[in-house]
Amino acid sequence: MQSEENKIQKLVNTLSEHLERSAIPESPDPQQQRNQIQAVFANTVNNFQLFYQQALERGFSKQRLLSQTHNGLSNVAGLNNYQTEAMVFNTRFQAHPFAIALCESTEEVQLIYKLAIKHNLPVRVRSGGHDHEGECSGSNTILIDVSRIKQFSYDNDTEVATIGAGYRFYQLTPALADLGRMIAHGTCATVGLTGFIQGGGWGPWTRKYGMCCEYLMGATVVLGDGEIAQVSENNQSEILWALRGGGGMSWGIVTELQVKTFALPDEIHRFEITWNKLTKKDPNTEECVPLQDCPTIDILTTWEEAIKSTEAPYLLGTNLKINAIAKIPYSELAQLYHPCTMFGYWEGTKEALDSYIHTTFVDPMQGRPLISSAKVGGRRLISNQSNGSQYEYDHALLSHWARESIADHSTLLHSILGQHGQGFVPDYDAPAPHKITSKLVEPTGLKTSGYEQLLATLTSDLIQSENNGLGLFSYVTLGAITGDYYQQRDENTASLGVAFPYQDCLYTIQYQTWWNEELKDKIEQQNNAVYVDTNRAMDWIAESRSTEIEGAYGAFISFKDASIPTPVYFQQNYERLVMIKKEYIHDQYNHLRTRKTII
Repeated sequence: MQSEENKIQKLVNTLSEHLERSAIPESPDPQQQRNQIQAVFANTVNNFQLFYQQALERGFSKQRLLSQTHNGLSNVAGLNNYQTEAMVFNTRFQAHPFAIALCESTEEVQLIYKLAIKHNLPVRVRSGGHDHEGECSGSNTILIDVSRIKQFSYDNDTEVATIGAGYRFYQLTPALADLGRMIAHGTCATVGLTGFIQGGGWGPWTRKYGMCCEYLMGATVVLGDGEIAQVSENNQSEILWALRGGGGMSWGIVTELQVKTFALPDEIHRFEITWNKLTKKDPNTEECVPLQDCPTIDILTTWEEAIKSTEAPYLLGTNLKINAIAKIPYSELAQLYHPCTMFGYWEGTKEALDSYIHTTFVDPMQGRPLISSAKVGGRRLISNQSNGSQYEYDHALLSHWARESIADHSTLLHSILGQHGQGFVPDYDAPAPHKITSKLVEPTGLKTSGYEQLLATLTSDLIQSENNGLGLFSYVTLGAITGDYYQQRDENTASLGVAFPYQDCLYTIQYQTWWNEELKDKIEQQNNAVYVDTNRAMDWIAESRSTEIEGAYGAFISFKDASIPTPVYFQQNYERLVMIKKEYIHDQYNHLRTRKTII
């Protein structure tokens, strides 16, 4: 009896012969042309069947090789395992891969990748799944999922942690904190380390410790020809340089990272300062207007001076969120009031933090902002331990830096927590539909016209005053890059350097619009008032992207917007990155590609 593989191969050969015999007539028949294209796709489908059979024959687990026809039960009623594993973070994009391979080792990644390219099948690679353009998955592809590769070890002598590609921050930070160590992680608890570090790695530690990519010491990578490479500063250093902020997937499939750690501070506080809170204009409608505590321009320029200061070494990191509002008539910037929240990360005592906040943001400014803070990490004395102490590290450090929920609209998170004497509640950033774009601010900062242009984009007739009340949120987050790390960086000590091209910038400008973040809105699905204004909010993103802001340029690949040309993301490093892809990755047919890979 013929084996299943032989049957499939015979069908593939028959299709190929049919295509070779087909000749386009002098007067093309549209239906015949359509059939020929479908025959090509049929060949691809049958190649997938060969891939699937051979993967199982070579020992890959059937329970971890999911397809629309080969799947198991999930823990979600009504969905099979394939359907649950297909979801990515940005739920605007939901693809249908031929197969989802849940790999647990570098060797399994190599096996699946080699079989995919052998059968001429496109591949995608997913770790945390947080690609904002959904490029970590794709329909009719082989999706190589590395989220189950979770080995972890730490070397006391080198202070380097070896971390499997599957780790997300909420899983990784406790393991590091148990050792009294940390890395420069990001603000979203569910982001995967691998994509984060290849994007550069901005986060709440950036002012003091720089971007996470600065600490990448080595990696295990499956290259374009399927071979496994161990890269370091002494071996294939060009690839290591590219992995340090040169974007994801171009440089191979990363399965393991070696990252230099730093000591956790003895005391860490997280704080929020809120100005111009949104309030309902009329209790009977969803229309909202901001209170007029302090002009937005004063908040923005004061925050800028704070991040540029060389006298604030304990401000580990910060970002400033400014909500977009419906367009209003105004003649000068001092007449604009946007809801603003500063999120901050502080090393030291609460008394020192309180003094800093009042000296920098309360006493010199008009209005009385709402202030909240909580100790969320540091050393804790343990009497029955040999070293006398251990470290605590709360997931709240990772959460709720910028995203809003409907609960935030009606009452401030920190006021509720304050009443109950609690710290910040973790928010694990559940998947939701959204759109993002970005710019970065030059080392010299925004010009006067730049402030006007930025705040004009945040005062738009594409934003409706009822949006927040309905669950549609549009805002910018300004993420501080400048601080002790880059202000004191000695170029001579950076022997290899990083591909991230914006080390000298002051901060990122990240435009965002999100909707359907609350469970009750997801259940409503299409019968949801939020969709009345979603298209206009998306247009607001496009308009903001195209608006010139004097003193800002470029774009940040971690805040991916597929409409931005790839060289814009990588600036002066683009040509070198293209060279590395061509010369060192051994990917002749560019299998390792998406819309925003380097080529």
